[in-house]
Amino acid sequence: MQQGQVLYAPSPLRDTYERIKVYWMRQPRIIFAIYMIMVLVIARGTVFVLYHIIETDGKGLMQGYTKSKYEAPVVNDTVPIDSTSAAALTTSAFPAQLDSKLYWPSLDMIYTRYDPHRGEIPLDIMALLNSPPNLTAPHAFTNATTVPEEAWKHHPWTRAVNGSKTSMEDAMRPNLQPREHDWRPPPHNEWKSPLQDTGILHPNPSEHIQFKFEDPSRFSGKKHDTARDRVLERRRKLVKNAFIRAWQGYKNYAWGADEVSPVSEKPNNNFNGWGATIIDALDTLLVMGLHDEYLLAREHVYDVDFHYVGGQRSAYASADGRIPVFETAIRYLGGLLSAYDLSGDELMRDRAEELAQIILPAFDTLSGLPVGRMRVDDKTEYTPSKPRGYHESMVLAEATSMLMEYTRLWQVTGNRTYFDRVQRVTDFLDSNMTKMSLIGTLLPQSLYPEESILSGKYSFGGGIDSYYEYLVKEHQLLGGVVDQYSRMFTEAMDSAEKHLWKNVTVVPNAPSLVVVADTYARGRSWARLEHLACFSGGMMALGSRVVPNRRHYLNIARLTTESCYWSYNSSLTGLGPENMEFFRPFDKDRYHITSAADGTRHRDSPVGDPFVGVRRIVSEDYRNRPEVIESVLYMWRTTGDPVWQERGWQMFASWMTHCLVRSGVSTIRDVNQVPVLYDDSMESFVFAETFKYYYLLFSPPDLVSLDDFVFTTEAHPFLAPKKGRWARPGDVPVSFPKFHRAFPTFDRPSGTLTSMQKNQLISQWEHVNVLHRVSLDKWPEDDPAAQKLFLEAFWARVNAAQQQRE
Repeated sequence: MQQGQVLYAPSPLRDTYERIKVYWMRQPRIIFAIYMIMVLVIARGTVFVLYHIIETDGKGLMQGYTKSKYEAPVVNDTVPIDSTSAAALTTSAFPAQLDSKLYWPSLDMIYTRYDPHRGEIPLDIMALLNSPPNLTAPHAFTNATTVPEEAWKHHPWTRAVNGSKTSMEDAMRPNLQPREHDWRPPPHNEWKSPLQDTGILHPNPSEHIQFKFEDPSRFSGKKHDTARDRVLERRRKLVKNAFIRAWQGYKNYAWGADEVSPVSEKPNNNFNGWGATIIDALDTLLVMGLHDEYLLAREHVYDVDFHYVGGQRSAYASADGRIPVFETAIRYLGGLLSAYDLSGDELMRDRAEELAQIILPAFDTLSGLPVGRMRVDDKTEYTPSKPRGYHESMVLAEATSMLMEYTRLWQVTGNRTYFDRVQRVTDFLDSNMTKMSLIGTLLPQSLYPEESILSGKYSFGGGIDSYYEYLVKEHQLLGGVVDQYSRMFTEAMDSAEKHLWKNVTVVPNAPSLVVVADTYARGRSWARLEHLACFSGGMMALGSRVVPNRRHYLNIARLTTESCYWSYNSSLTGLGPENMEFFRPFDKDRYHITSAADGTRHRDSPVGDPFVGVRRIVSEDYRNRPEVIESVLYMWRTTGDPVWQERGWQMFASWMTHCLVRSGVSTIRDVNQVPVLYDDSMESFVFAETFKYYYLLFSPPDLVSLDDFVFTTEAHPFLAPKKGRWARPGDVPVSFPKFHRAFPTFDRPSGTLTSMQKNQLISQWEHVNVLHRVSLDKWPEDDPAAQKLFLEAFWARVNAAQQQRE
């Protein structure tokens, strides 16, 4: 050792570092995997930042935005709509012109005899439609009559104990009811209901919405067209037969579940496990006069326990014990309230109010906007300093589309609390968020209410759609007693007319095509036709009748609905894709480029995917969606033009030709592939919306007239005000099928579980018991089955501990 050298003991931290270093050097595969994950995360973050800089001009999130900060927004890269255009879609637009560079089969090659594009249905499909199955008792999924006490707790609910202490008469005098206590700190708790200082309300029915048919009690709407009446009556019968086939398929293979997979004939529980198909279809059963089926469904309504949440998924996300608030409200709450309106059955009112009370805590946020997901009977303590949903983003449509359901609940119970909760949402948006918009008063897909941030795209598509729809429909449901909704709707639609509605000028022989563009308001827009946005044709037709000085909205409705119909009738199946995008007129890649012998390049024939003018089919699948036939129905009822019935029949013929199977109607993967590939899904909205709209299209116009009813976004008809009062449930027009039987009573408490719920609960209980019997003391070395149970038991206990901490 050299003189003067000092030796120190090794640092404990350095020693630990060296040990870890040596260990990881012996694990090169793990090191490489971690390295690749880091590279992917960095790459994804870089792409995200560049995307927002390029596509949204760096303003994808607009915090505290005021219009004085930036120049006027510009979305001018497409052709603005001409709302006075007389251009119309004619038969010359079909078949749609194809890209000349592509091989594409002609319709004559595919349909040698029966072409649904002409409204023709093949004989084998027609045989199914002409011979619906007998309506028999549903299959029971369990013989169990009781479940273990440890596994389930009953939550009794009675009107006398838990229901509102008010009546319908109180809804006519809302100023006499005190406002509920508001726990929120100032300024939020200073909110004042617009009904707080009103006297007796005098709602005014909307002016005549429907076309003035000669004889609305006849199928054709005309007095002396018996041949046309017979055709339409026959078509309606076929629609009803298709509904019966799908309904009986559900009863045979999935009764009590949320939905049935019509091809594999298996049950699915994606919407809380409460039997979404049954409750969503209640009003359709009544509209079609299937009263015995309604009584059967009524037993399910009585037994379902809204406190027990089951299922493989939670709406369109993974199951985590929370319920999707928006989907729960539009499918279940709306279905129950509509059944009450159509029948006067007080069971529906009571179960609706019970469910409404369960999901009401979703509105207990600082802004008043409801959270998207919540736990039933949540025991978490929320405080003003740490409220529910704080700093969370909220989807526009989800936060605003319980407006009609809670408003109608207020009207039939007299409890103004229900109205105030949803009105608070409207007032917050009207006062705080719309003024931040980059394009008029339109709002984008995502909101951060506490931070005053708008985020995402502007459009009428998914996540946005029903916000605008409910503005005009709430105006109609309230009979105009709150003029705010008419104002907000016209301001928004005038903004959309200026910034979002665009002409599509690149499709040959189709001069009337328009789209509601997708845009981030700073830079380019996308000329996309999204199936979900096709509701806007019906919305604008309704708006042209119920708001003042906007008659030209009807022409926008026509142009929009014709465009959506074009997306159907141009495809090989005659069904519309989920999403498609058109070229813009100045896109440089809109034409093929050809190189000449001398090396020069010149423009060749137009590009199409596969139809000229279509840049790409973004999503090729068809999901049994109702939005296009919804707008077709509104156009028929508001114009009286039978061309809409013919277009609707072509759509129905295509739907049956390609989607009808033994136990229902299946989704398909590609609308431009024949034979089709089934996706094996039939959601509850097929019964609530799609079948109902087709049925009404071929019914006499006075059945569920637009003058008497307001449809929710799930096609649940609510009674509109009449004679200066809120409509009384059960007081339906004479044209509606009358229910002449008494509603039976039950000798058991309500909410004591359906057979499907019992089956799920017992299976879960037995599985948990097995897991808890597995020892976690020692890893089973040579037994793969025991290892699987070991891991299941371990994670089950970890999740249970996590939930207990929450």
